[in-house]
Amino acid sequence: MITRTSFYVRYSEIDKMGIVYHANYPKWFEIGRRDYLHKAGIPNSSIYRQGFYLPLSEMECKFKSPAKYGDKIIVITGITFVSCVKVKFEYKILKKISEKTLAVGYTVHAWTDRDIKPLNIEKAAPQIYTSLKASAEIEGINSGKEAVHIHKQ
Repeated sequence: MITRTSFYVRYSEIDKMGIVYHANYPKWFEIGRRDYLHKAGIPNSSIYRQGFYLPLSEMECKFKSPAKYGDKIIVITGITFVSCVKVKFEYKILKKISEKTLAVGYTVHAWTDRDIKPLNIEKAAPQIYTSLKASAEIEGINSGKEAVHIHKQ
């Protein structure tokens, strides 16, 4: 499963050069990730209510082309790795009109309890684990295709 989340660049997101300030891209990753989880049937609010968190443990963002105020943006999001202790999301940010790639990246999140202690989500909440595993279907979105690949580690 992949998701496509669209929105417009807001004035507050640009810098003095008139382009999107780099610190906004991780926020856009989050928008894509939240949409992905919601569409997968396991929204963040449900995960948190059950006492689980997904703190960020790793992130990468490569900038390809600038976005500007008023551009319509698409964040393509997919899961490329799921284990009982972590999950990896990949993102591709495009300019809607031209489908030009603006940035690519990924985030890795660890499963923890409310005290931020690592846990095995497969044991703690098998339905969440099964849903994520089922939604992460094969081929990397940053490899030029829009399907998602679970990388065996």
